[in-house]
Amino acid sequence: MSSSALISSIASLEATMDKLPIQVWQMSFACTYGRVNAAHAAFLGKTQVEIEQQPIESVLPAADAAAVITQTRSTFEARQPVESEQWRTDAAGNRRLLHIYMAPVIDEAGKIQYLSCYADDITQQKEAVAALQHCQETSEDQITTKVTEAVEVIWGTVSSLVHQAETQADSSSQHLKRLSESCRVVASVLSFSSVYSHNLNYDFIFKLQQACLFHDIGKAEIPDSILLKPGKLTREEFEEVKKHTINGAATLERAYPHLPKSSIYLMAVDIALSHHERWDGKGYPHGLKGDEIPLSAQIVAICDTYDALRSERPYKPALSHEESMLELRKERGTQFNPVLCDAFFNSAEEIRHIFDKSAG
Repeated sequence: MSSSALISSIASLEATMDKLPIQVWQMSFACTYGRVNAAHAAFLGKTQVEIEQQPIESVLPAADAAAVITQTRSTFEARQPVESEQWRTDAAGNRRLLHIYMAPVIDEAGKIQYLSCYADDITQQKEAVAALQHCQETSEDQITTKVTEAVEVIWGTVSSLVHQAETQADSSSQHLKRLSESCRVVASVLSFSSVYSHNLNYDFIFKLQQACLFHDIGKAEIPDSILLKPGKLTREEFEEVKKHTINGAATLERAYPHLPKSSIYLMAVDIALSHHERWDGKGYPHGLKGDEIPLSAQIVAICDTYDALRSERPYKPALSHEESMLELRKERGTQFNPVLCDAFFNSAEEIRHIFDKSAG
């Protein structure tokens, strides 16, 4: 094919792309935009010139950019097409649910040149399906509905009070903020392509970010003389510390003595009780092994351990990001689920950024 014919063919292809109702774009490993069609530009409220060759952080809102960066890197790592449903903000500020397909374009040498990406807005379809399902389901009793609503109000109140009690010190407050954000990042990576993808929808991740705040609520019953001890704990003192898992679950139980248990409450109990269990079964309080440990507690455990390694304590200095990652790698398959470790390692730079931004 002559150069003029090739140029004409490319121009024709790009014109066709611009006529497509679905969004089409290219993305590099560095998370920089390549070619963008008119539909994607319109969704973002920018011109194609303003988007193409620009880093994603300068084009998308911060929250959306972080999710896309994670998804892009995971797709490069997998070297396979990845499909997902993601919430994105359009030019008018509306949250829209997009069905996104990312496929690596690989050259003859086996190198990925870029990702070819497509997105279709499925917000209305999802709403229509949800409405149909609602009509088909048996209506719930009016009193049950009101009680459930009351439970959620109470949960929000309890959450606020406990969060306030746990975060009187700025360092504790920053720790909880980092933990919540780190859990979101790791769970999002797991949701793209892992054996846990079917469990990790937007609702799960949102609830995880709230429920993880209660992971150490049981420490309120442990004396400060033990929690803040600068030296090594005695066996008796460590046994006392271990009780914070059972104490935490009991504290949450007392908050809901006679009311139906919401899903976020049940997740918080799982996390408080099981975030010190180990993949090899040598954790506490019940010695759970493998996937006997709730997934929410597994995610909190590795994120909490990283944060503890990077933080100064009365009994230890803070480690660097690199030193902390090395320690976590040593526990792959022993303390932590290998699949979860891999997701955490794939999120390493985002996790580092979350900690450094907070600590700085």
